[in-house]
Amino acid sequence: MIAQADSPHAGRCSLNDGMGGTAPQEEGDAIRPPVRYSAPVTPESIANAAATVIASLGTLIGIASRRKRWRNDIRENLSLAEELEKNSLLRDQTPAVVWLNTKIALDVAKLSGQSLGTPKKPIPWGSVFFSTLLAAGFGYWTYWLNTGGFVWYSVLPGVITFLMVMSAYGSFLNREILPNTDEELPDGATPVRSDDASEEITRSLTMAGMADDERSEDDGQLGIAFQFISHILAGEFDQAADLVDTNWILCRIQAWLWNNRNQLGEDLERLASLADAMIENRGDHDLWGEFTASEIADFQTGWGHLDPEKLGGASRRRRVARDYDLVVLAPVGDSGGYFVNSATIVPGALTFLMRRYEGRWVLASHLTTAPPTPGFPPAWWVVGDPSIDELEG
Repeated sequence: MIAQADSPHAGRCSLNDGMGGTAPQEEGDAIRPPVRYSAPVTPESIANAAATVIASLGTLIGIASRRKRWRNDIRENLSLAEELEKNSLLRDQTPAVVWLNTKIALDVAKLSGQSLGTPKKPIPWGSVFFSTLLAAGFGYWTYWLNTGGFVWYSVLPGVITFLMVMSAYGSFLNREILPNTDEELPDGATPVRSDDASEEITRSLTMAGMADDERSEDDGQLGIAFQFISHILAGEFDQAADLVDTNWILCRIQAWLWNNRNQLGEDLERLASLADAMIENRGDHDLWGEFTASEIADFQTGWGHLDPEKLGGASRRRRVARDYDLVVLAPVGDSGGYFVNSATIVPGALTFLMRRYEGRWVLASHLTTAPPTPGFPPAWWVVGDPSIDELEG
């Protein structure tokens, strides 16, 4: 309520004016202006602020706790995997070990931030921004043209708007990087690489379980074959020669001498003497440089298209005799390897005969399943060998 001008309390206001009661100011009381806040401090505002802070902390704590949970799960699953390995029935007769190892691999990949599944192209944000900008501009133009009612010529900017929206949307689709199809897989082959990360890891673990780890070591049958190809393609014949059987080197020298008999003479005893001297002295012999250059040229002509990084080795061991194994290498392209469940013709496959000699594996033949036989010319046991076809009788 407002005091009248002639009242002794004129100019003063009651603390409870309008509230149904009065509490008059006493003489000497100060009248201060009310304290103003940008937002009134109420229990509700305090609760909202606290909720915001707690939500932010909860997000951080949630991320930390999730990573901690992954670590704990990995530790527990590793222990369980060790127990499963001790159970021969579950290990050999069921895929339980593979399933558990797949989960462990997936959790480790997530924990380390590794991408899984088929690799994807990056999103072209420049194109997305440009398409969105055009869509917004033409969309507003379409809206402005139709503010007073539909006009037919607004269809053109409307269509452009639609196309720009579809262009921006399409930038997020079909970004998978397709595997290289230059090397086609055999009929009936199942590639290891898959769009599903779990399935891909399961296939990889299954293939690893099928393979003999010792064969894939650097000094194993597969490892020696891969190294031999790599050295040959790099033009390093001397390094490749350290990985092969002495009998193979002798036969390669004999074949080279036989093919150059018009320059070296056709005296077989002299050719045999040259072959023995070359294999004994190797780099110190006068003809060794010409021989190795010719060998590198011939091998690179036949194998120049090979990429050792895109070759895979057959997982099953193939023993052909005591101390002799057969190794099959085949192109796998970008498939990461593949399975075959039946006898399959593998295009582009290379067959190597490996021999265990003096405690180590060496290459015994690069052509057939039998070691070559020395002679002039040597026998490689290949049908249609031109050196054999030229012989009389």
